Amino acid sequence: MQAKAYFEAVRNAERQLWLIKQQQRHAMEMATRMGGQSESGIKSPNVSSQVESAAIRIADLDADLQADVKRYQDLVHQARLIIQQIPQEKFREVLTLRYLCNRPWKAIKALMGYDGDKSVFRVHGYALAAAEKILQKEIPSDTK
Repeated sequence: MQAKAYFEAVRNAERQLWLIKQQQRHAMEMATRMGGQSESGIKSPNVSSQVESAAIRIADLDADLQADVKRYQDLVHQARLIIQQIPQEKFREVLTLRYLCNRPWKAIKALMGYDGDKSVFRVHGYALAAAEKILQKEIPSDTK
């Protein structure tokens, strides 16, 4: 497994959590709107089933969210363990800022005190190479 793909999985899991939370928020808003309407303002004969459907959807999204939170926590924990094994402080810092803190390159460059983009990208490349070596020891590839 390539180090960049490994760490991108952490960022993707965080995005997935955000999307589920957005869906959950939307379902909650819909349930609130439906539950707050008077019977005379609702054209559908299945008023209670609409609210009930929204409540069920919220419960389903909550279950999805809890499973994804656990998956995300596991990914972050494993990524931290890999990063902690890297001896160079700058390498640990760039990987932490990029993949665990989800910072944009411009912010990373400023936080780490680099003037040019190439400097931070170079350090990132070296950091990924260092992480790749650790990953190869931790997760051996299939042998032929």
